[in-house]
Amino acid sequence: MMKKLLPFLCASALALSLTACAGTINNSTADTASNVTFTFTGSGVTAAGETDTGYEIDGTALTITSSGTYTVSGSCADGSIKVKKGTTGVTLVLDGLTLTSENTAAITCGKSSEVTILVSNGTENSLSDTEQNNDDNYPENENAENAVIKCKDGSLVTLCGDGELTITANGKNGIKSGATTDEDGEALLTIRDLTLNIDAPVNDAINAEQLLNVESGTLTIDAADDAIHCDLVLNIGADGTDGPTIDITNCCEGLEGAELNVCSGDITINASDDCLNAANSDLTDYDFTMTISGGTIDAYSSAGDGFDSNGDLTITGGTVIVWTANTVDNEPLDADGTITAADTYTVKPMVKGTVLTADFEVGDTVNKGNVRHLRFELPRDDAGRR
Repeated sequence: MMKKLLPFLCASALALSLTACAGTINNSTADTASNVTFTFTGSGVTAAGETDTGYEIDGTALTITSSGTYTVSGSCADGSIKVKKGTTGVTLVLDGLTLTSENTAAITCGKSSEVTILVSNGTENSLSDTEQNNDDNYPENENAENAVIKCKDGSLVTLCGDGELTITANGKNGIKSGATTDEDGEALLTIRDLTLNIDAPVNDAINAEQLLNVESGTLTIDAADDAIHCDLVLNIGADGTDGPTIDITNCCEGLEGAELNVCSGDITINASDDCLNAANSDLTDYDFTMTISGGTIDAYSSAGDGFDSNGDLTITGGTVIVWTANTVDNEPLDADGTITAADTYTVKPMVKGTVLTADFEVGDTVNKGNVRHLRFELPRDDAGRR
């Protein structure tokens, strides 16, 4: 059987963030090689700071070519920011930036780059693209990156800060992170601290090919396909932390990874398919795993499983509430391998509804071997949620 490519544990998830980010730092105190401020307008980009090197400006396109802190603000209906391939030690401070890119990513982190995207404290920022940033629908567009923020193969990118960032993905994905390759090195995307809102009406809100750590922060997601997807290892929260608050208001599948670990956090999912899914159709003979060790998960699926693992499913801690549709093929917990949970469950009050397959009272302790499936048929509230 194929070995797990990146067998990360939740306890070490924080240590795996290779690009540092202190959400409360001020860009004026950052220790960097250079400190430059850029302002986007409808017609160009202006620069002010300690140096006139380390960057290139071509109309409304800004390219970062060396390490340093670069603060970006202003508004532009067709502009872009790119960190050149192999450039490390870069901090991009978003300080009240509204940026749309018509035919490419609003922000691109090149191959083998190391970038911290810091959303400045107390600011509101907006990034978006158009339908042209999709090479499936526009094959003639050689600049398409298929995401509003594109992190290419081998890039180490941390998205963090105490401000707010709203991403609108009209092309394809909200955030896309690349793969680990022999040529470009290890790829890692880390999300921490910030308030992140993603509207992805075409495809995924967040899509990573290698490793994705969602450590903390407040995320609100509306996605046509997956809300948070990783081809390999997806870590949510970390042991000993509060973890992120994630509200997935609409999606096909909520959290998906070949190895899916939920260690902490407060997670609400409204899905049309599986709420949590440990799978990858491109991998064969692989040890798929789903591990829930902490946090609170309130998951509702209208036409799929609550938790679905193509391998083992292990629940060792946390609070899990799963609502599934009243159909034979859709179950709260489904695994091709072994389902392992705590020795006992305590039945707790949920919401008004009809329990279809169990006869328990609040406060009962039930041996795990006696509980196969719990299905609830629940009325929707005024917002359409159960």
